[in-house]
This record gives sequence, structure tokens and C-alpha cells, in this order.
Amino acid sequence: MDQMTARIHKLAFIIIPLMAAGAGIIWWPAWRLPFSIATGGLLSLASLRIIIWAVKRFLNVHMGQTIIMGISTLKILALFSVMVALAVMGLLHVVGMVIGFTTVLVITTIEGYRAARADTL
Repeated sequence: MDQMTARIHKLAFIIIPLMAAGAGIIWWPAWRLPFSIATGGLLSLASLRIIIWAVKRFLNVHMGQTIIMGISTLKILALFSVMVALAVMGLLHVVGMVIGFTTVLVITTIEGYRAARADTL
């Protein structure tokens, strides 16, 4: 599990900046798009990190599933709050944010598939 998490972070920290730089080069004056791609990727990685921590910490604890669900709810509330704050300040580009989130989701899915196939979960 730790190898898979490390590989997800490594790939995300390579791919997300490249995508943000590419978007910045293609749409030069639109700085919000690359900013939103990077922000979406970082928020998605933080979300993944929180879920991994919660599952490792509370899975075999009394009422662990309830605690994990509560942490997930708080995590979603925090992510939503950050996105609303960015939107109110005019910094959010919705398409860029979705691209950042989707990139981390795809990386996580591919790495999970590789780990399951290699039976290293």
C-alpha cells in the first residue's frame, strides 16, 4: 500500500505540473487555467492522503467505519469551502479544477490496477 501511495504521489507531482505548464503555454494570458489544474491536483492528492490516513488509523477500531465516514464528510466540506473561496475571489477555473481532480483519479486507478494485478496490495 505504501509503495502504491508513493508511486501515485510521484506520478502526480510529475504529471500535474507538466499539464499546468502545457495549459499555460497553450492559453498564455489565461493564468487561471494552469493555476486551477495545479490546485485541483493538489486538493485531490490531499483528499487521497486524508482518506489513506483515516483508513490506516481507524479501520480496526471500535466504530471505525463511522469515524472514517465522519472524516470523509469533513474532508468534503473543507474541499468545498476551498473551492467556494477560490471561486468568490475569481481564481477558480472550473474546467482546470476538474482536469486536476481527474488526473489524480486516473493515476490512482491505474496504480491500483497495477498493484492488484501484481498482488501487492
